[in-house]
Amino acid sequence: MTETELKDRLTASVDEIEAAPDVLVRARHGGARRLRRRRLTTLAISTMAVLAVGGVALTGPGLYSSLTEPPVVGVPVQNDPYGFLMKGHTRGDLANDQPFLDQALLAWKSSHGDSANRDRGIFNRLQGEPQVYWAGTTPAGRAAIIGQYSELRHHGNIQLDREGVHTLVGFVADKNGKPTVLADSYPAPGVGLQIGFVAGNNALVVLDTGKKVGWSPGREYRDDGSSGREYAPVPFKDGVGLVTLPENTNLLSLALHTLPAKGASDLEVANGGVNVNPLDDDGRLWSTVDGDGLWPMSPNSQQLAGTARDAFDAALGPVKDPVYYRFADSIWLGYGVTANGSSIYLGEQQIDNDLTRTYAVLKPKNGKARIVPGGVPDRTSGDLPVRIKLPDKQGWAVAAQGATLSYRFGDGAWSTDSRNALLVPDGERAEVKAVTPTGTRTEWLR
Repeated sequence: MTETELKDRLTASVDEIEAAPDVLVRARHGGARRLRRRRLTTLAISTMAVLAVGGVALTGPGLYSSLTEPPVVGVPVQNDPYGFLMKGHTRGDLANDQPFLDQALLAWKSSHGDSANRDRGIFNRLQGEPQVYWAGTTPAGRAAIIGQYSELRHHGNIQLDREGVHTLVGFVADKNGKPTVLADSYPAPGVGLQIGFVAGNNALVVLDTGKKVGWSPGREYRDDGSSGREYAPVPFKDGVGLVTLPENTNLLSLALHTLPAKGASDLEVANGGVNVNPLDDDGRLWSTVDGDGLWPMSPNSQQLAGTARDAFDAALGPVKDPVYYRFADSIWLGYGVTANGSSIYLGEQQIDNDLTRTYAVLKPKNGKARIVPGGVPDRTSGDLPVRIKLPDKQGWAVAAQGATLSYRFGDGAWSTDSRNALLVPDGERAEVKAVTPTGTRTEWLR
């Protein structure tokens, strides 16, 4: 498979998944991201290590610095993204808490062998001593940000703009009462700069890089069928911004962006956010279907089959969030004609790791297409997971792959059967019957 094919084919249903333009570079970096998500903690370590050298007992960070003299720091590369971490004194309300600073540094020095970036060689030629850029109290407890110079060289598993001395960053927070390195990073080309991390489950810590930065807890899905993000400014103090996350925030939906937010973001959350696990399993309601996936919903609508996919995509494409890592389109499409002669198209869409959502598109004979959001499908209702009430008394659009569907009003006769999807006209006491291999079930539409 070529790189061009890889860009457009990320999951089992390859023809219906669209990747962001920079997905190749980010996918190469994604291996470490996925490891980072699974391995958020470092090796458990003792808070005190003792070694007798010439009859002298050494403890804590002194143990490491005394074994070998750290190499003299070379000249850092120009425009080192994390270079500011190595300048000035420690910031934060815990800047003078020396025991905590020592524990944070010890956690950093002990974490490299367990780092998701260890096979990239970023720790092979560390320079000088690490420095605590910031140490402070968050809503989730104590946290710290550490910087250290390292001479980075090209090899098989690292991306560099050029070789030389760069600054590494380590994100530290209390876990089980001990400072633990949650994530580390280095400046790699073509990927977002990791300037934020989540301590506990409710504290977002963001580095102050001198630019206005906004944060978003998740993508919004609006009543008109559009989607996008609103970014709230991050308030900075002492070199960082602290944000208390709303309860039950999905960390995979977190995003950072330079303000004003335009286009793709070049900022990332180290242990959360949409780029953490870009190759997750397909989250669509139906990612495989029999045949061509085109399902007639009403009689005498076959003439719409050839243009159904284009009509659905033409309506939803311009209003979906333009900033995404992965976009998975619907591989199934219902189509039909409503009572007033409008064409109707029914399908789903998934953006990044968000839950998939269903949509109906109504296209009148004359006029603009209208999107009717159906929300997150009800997976617990296996017999009828898709049901959307249409406006202007146009009825309901329902779908259930593999089911034979029909409707009636009150105690009237059942309609002609329809496979997989069905358009139910407007009426009192509408009832749908779904016949599946596991049995028959009827449901009232309200």
